Amino acid sequence: MDTQQQVDDATYRRILNFLYDEAELFDQHAYGRWLERVTPDIRYRMPGRGFHEGQAPTPTFQNGYYDDDYATLATRIELWSRPSTTTAESPPTITRHFVTNIRAWDGTQPGTYRVTSHVLVFRVRPTQSTPYFFSGRREDVLREEGGVLRLAARDILMDEVVLMSPNLSFLV
Repeated sequence: MDTQQQVDDATYRRILNFLYDEAELFDQHAYGRWLERVTPDIRYRMPGRGFHEGQAPTPTFQNGYYDDDYATLATRIELWSRPSTTTAESPPTITRHFVTNIRAWDGTQPGTYRVTSHVLVFRVRPTQSTPYFFSGRREDVLREEGGVLRLAARDILMDEVVLMSPNLSFLV
C-alpha cells in the first residue's frame, strides 16, 4: 500500500469529475477543449513496453508512442481536427473511454495530486467492422490553478507490447 496521504472525499470527487469529464471530451473528439484543461508545462507520455524473460514489464522510450509537451499536443490536435491533413480521422473514429480503479493522493507540492487509474478504450473505424480495445494504467499529476484542476503530467503504460491498431489518432 502507498504511504502517501490520500485526498479527502471532496477532493476525490473533484478528481473523479475531472477524469470523467476528460473521458467524455475524448469520446466527443473535443481535443481543443481538453487542451484548455492541461497546464502549459504538460508532459504526456506513452512509452513502448518491453518484456524481458524473468523480469517484470518495463516502460522504455525507445520507439515510444507519445512523448509530448504542450506544443506537440497542440500540433497533434490541430492536425486531427482538419480532415484535409489526415486521412486517419476522415471519417472520425468512434471511441469510448472507460476509467476505473481511480486512486488519489496529495502530491509532492501544495495544490498537486498524484492520481492513478486504469483505462479501457474501445475504438472502431466507421469503415471497418473490427473494433480495437486498449487497456492500460495511467499515472497523472493534477495541479490546482485558479481553483481549477488541470492535468500537469500523464504517463500511460499500456498492457500490450505492440498496439495492433492501424494508428493512434486519439488520446488515452
